Amino acid sequence: MDQAQAVALAWMTVWIVALSIVDLRSRRLPDPMIATLLAGLVLLDAAAAVSGGRPGSLLWACVSALTYGGLLFTVRALAPSGLGGGDVKLAVPMGWQIGFAAGIGFPTAVLTALVLACLFALMWQVLGRLRGHGWPQTLAFGPWLGAAAVMVVSIT
Repeated sequence: MDQAQAVALAWMTVWIVALSIVDLRSRRLPDPMIATLLAGLVLLDAAAAVSGGRPGSLLWACVSALTYGGLLFTVRALAPSGLGGGDVKLAVPMGWQIGFAAGIGFPTAVLTALVLACLFALMWQVLGRLRGHGWPQTLAFGPWLGAAAVMVVSIT
């Protein structure tokens, strides 16, 4: 991972922490926060792509963002009560950064991130149940989408 990618990963991580706090407290992912996250990633990655001589990475980032966002949009369309709109929107910047890091390997990276997010959320639910909290009516999925994306980008 070069310095530009490390800066983008740090930007993403800071915003994921902030979004996670909001999501865990309110079960909401505010659009302005997601838009700021995405705008920062696009600017940082565009600068890295131009200076690093790899403008093709931006194409993979776009395709990956549309793929991840489209995948979660489809899930929401099929089961509206199962996934929030904020989660769908958050998938776009997560997909962007995964695609920028993974390039042509983005499909595997996106699926890995989604599976990890689901496993993290399931473990969170089971731990809550084991601690006697019962099964909550709603789940803040944003923190798990973000954590999984940070992990995948870190190792890609």
